[in-house]
Amino acid sequence: MQRIEDMGLAETFRLIAKLPEGVRRQQALAHALDELLEEEIEYRTGLRHQNAGWHQVSSVGGMGEGRGECTGLVDHVGKAAERYQQESQWRTMAAALLSRLTDRQRMAVLLAAYAIPPVHNCQSPRMMTQSQAVAAQVAILARLGWAPGAVEVAPFKSPTALRKTAARGRGSLLYMVLSQAEMAA
Repeated sequence: MQRIEDMGLAETFRLIAKLPEGVRRQQALAHALDELLEEEIEYRTGLRHQNAGWHQVSSVGGMGEGRGECTGLVDHVGKAAERYQQESQWRTMAAALLSRLTDRQRMAVLLAAYAIPPVHNCQSPRMMTQSQAVAAQVAILARLGWAPGAVEVAPFKSPTALRKTAARGRGSLLYMVLSQAEMAA
């Protein structure tokens, strides 16, 4: 039997729809939510800033050149493919789910998901404890798209406050992921 942690999102959603209530279903729901949050974090920290499709020079800019009457025509399909290559249904679903949370819960859920527990012999700027994430929360939230002072939300004073707020947010998100999985089935 395949481990839940090794499944893609589509497989996980199919599994959630088939499983009866129980521990395994809760594990599948938590995995699906973790993957959706990872999609959103990856988009916010890297893919959003690539600004695909808006560069001065396009990789499809020379398409159609030298082919008779088509010379100089813009390949609109190629430009659209380049612009939207980073968008996916999972990223859209993650953004829709997160939009239903309050600003404080959204920040807590993303901040808690951003902090990856340190692993021996591995390096990543995301590897930190919850305490380190709370200490660097302004910089991390700026990386995730919040300008300091743009949202009137009090900072998290301790890792416990972050965990409690993130747990409340994840609880409501798990319920929404379950309803999405049941609709997809």
